[in-house]
Amino acid sequence: MLPLRRLLLTLSTLGRRLPRWLRWVGGTCLILALLGLSAFALVWRHYSALAATFDMAALNRGQNETLIIGAKGEPIGSASDIERELITLTDVPITLVQAVIATEDARFFSHPGFDIIGLSRAAVANFTAKGIRQGGSTITQQLARNAFGLQGRSYERKITEIFLAMRIERECTKEQILTHYLNRIYLGTGCSGVGAAARCYFGKDVRDLSLVESATLAGIIKAPVAFSPITQPALAKQKRDLTLQRMAETRSITQAEATAARAQPLVVRHDKNRVRTGYMLAAARAEFQRLGLKPGTPPEMTMTLRLDWQHKLDALVRKHLETLAPKDKALQGAVIVLDNTTGAILAMQGGRDFTTSPFNRALDGIRPPGTAFLPLVYAAALTAQPDLTDASQIDGPLDNKQAMIGGLVGTLGEWGAEGEPVAYTGGTITPRQSLLEGRTAATVRLGYQVGLDPLRAALNRCAFTTPLRTEAAFTLGQSPLRLIEVAHAFTAIANDGRTCSAPHLLVGPTVRSTEVFAPSAVAHVRDTLITGMERPEYRKPLVAHGLANKSIAGYGGITYDRTDAWFIGSDRERTCLVWIGHDKDTPISATTTASTAALPLWAAVFAMVTEGKPKGWDGKAPASQLLATPPRALFVEGEARVIPVTPVSTVVLGKDPYQSTTAPGGAPKAIPVPREDDAVPKAIPVPQ
Repeated sequence: MLPLRRLLLTLSTLGRRLPRWLRWVGGTCLILALLGLSAFALVWRHYSALAATFDMAALNRGQNETLIIGAKGEPIGSASDIERELITLTDVPITLVQAVIATEDARFFSHPGFDIIGLSRAAVANFTAKGIRQGGSTITQQLARNAFGLQGRSYERKITEIFLAMRIERECTKEQILTHYLNRIYLGTGCSGVGAAARCYFGKDVRDLSLVESATLAGIIKAPVAFSPITQPALAKQKRDLTLQRMAETRSITQAEATAARAQPLVVRHDKNRVRTGYMLAAARAEFQRLGLKPGTPPEMTMTLRLDWQHKLDALVRKHLETLAPKDKALQGAVIVLDNTTGAILAMQGGRDFTTSPFNRALDGIRPPGTAFLPLVYAAALTAQPDLTDASQIDGPLDNKQAMIGGLVGTLGEWGAEGEPVAYTGGTITPRQSLLEGRTAATVRLGYQVGLDPLRAALNRCAFTTPLRTEAAFTLGQSPLRLIEVAHAFTAIANDGRTCSAPHLLVGPTVRSTEVFAPSAVAHVRDTLITGMERPEYRKPLVAHGLANKSIAGYGGITYDRTDAWFIGSDRERTCLVWIGHDKDTPISATTTASTAALPLWAAVFAMVTEGKPKGWDGKAPASQLLATPPRALFVEGEARVIPVTPVSTVVLGKDPYQSTTAPGGAPKAIPVPREDDAVPKAIPVPQ
């Protein structure tokens, strides 16, 4: 205390020796300084408290934006129309980081959120212009302004921005700040963030950007519309060159590198459909809109899809289509994987390539399922008439007037799942064997036995939104249906007659659906499908992916003219549907089968989503029970023979001329006949 007292006494003595006016000036300055410090403290306290009220979670999403999150917590993109492909700092080339820092904030790694030098320079410019013309904003300040919607030009907004920037600097690392900034900075053409902009302007992943491309993106940050590489290429090149020179001045690159880069032309590869997660994100946005939600409410929504699966699925579909038909670039494929209980869409691919064809066939496509529809038909038929389970049916040709497939006359063709020629037994078969072999004539007879109207009504309990045909052709899958609805209906095969909840992509409450088929009927159908997976033509892809002998219930089918190939299979937890075909009714090939066109892709996808360990059913019907029927008649080319067709079944379908045993050559068999328009063989009615 003694030294302090001496100091005060000394100051007091000196003060008394000063002139009165100087003492008055000094006291006034002291009072003003104290008032200034008090005011500064109040301002600091006010704006610090104001900055503390902002939710830092907004750094992860845009203003008034709902962020879509993947099933494993990966950010996918925005629910709004702004394109955003979220990246990590490790995804960004060092040249892009250097270009952004050189142009936007050279002292980024050393300042506390605001740059006093930049602010001083801006203050002088604003004073000279008698208004706010420059902001002197750092990257952190820009992030604060963008994340929290600080709009307008005012000192109030600027001070708030500075305090928010300081808070961000306290709570985030420089790397985190830079990542947030690069993910949300607007770069024109609807692109938010460098990930989407890299695809939009250069058609590539951000990690593959060159020095010149990095400088181009950094150069347009201040005015992405005015300096757009698409609409203003000359100005964009000018800004790019200035950025390269600035990088040389900050020693990010050498002067020689800058000179060489400036000599290169500005090359843009504009990609309108630029998002890596194309079908995935577009479908989530569509569902978001159907739910009547607005961007920002809620701030986040979780998808049922996994981003890692989506990337693998995209590659699997492309590779399969290239292998199946290397020259047919119009051939498409779609995949749907559903959770059998919740209806969550676990994996989905809407086509060959979102960039060239953004139409989502998985969710919006409508195609005829062909003989792939038969398991649902048999489940509905055995639900309506359980006593038909082991009934005998005529195994013989049928007048096509009863089905109206491809015409009104002749014999109904047999094309099954594999399109193989069929020789009728001349006796009877059970509905279960008919299903196992995909027999068309027997299926139509079953439809008439049950009644077409009751059978159609039973199938409509699956909630198809497209109408089934009134003719018996609907029993053979000739009614175009939505792919997602077919997959939904097939979950009833795995769920003992009960379909899953409504298929969905965004996580939310689910309601268990009602029973559509009798459990006993579904059990018969499922056992048949499990046995069918042992067909020799199915073995190769199943063995290749470790799915053989796993008690999976699967079934393949094609349309009679080979325009569509399907494979649908389930274990206890999930159902997977694969469709291969064209958007128009063009045959895939003259030899298309379900096992060659759809099954290989299905096996690869199912192995992925089950991690090679599907949860099948313990029991299945012995093959001997399903196949205990008279052996098939052998067909010898060029040999005429009489094959009796014994009407053991009580099914009578009016005047069926093919039940006659006196026709030359006996009971005819369906033979693939070339069509005149495309010369592609298909099973069509054979006139008599």
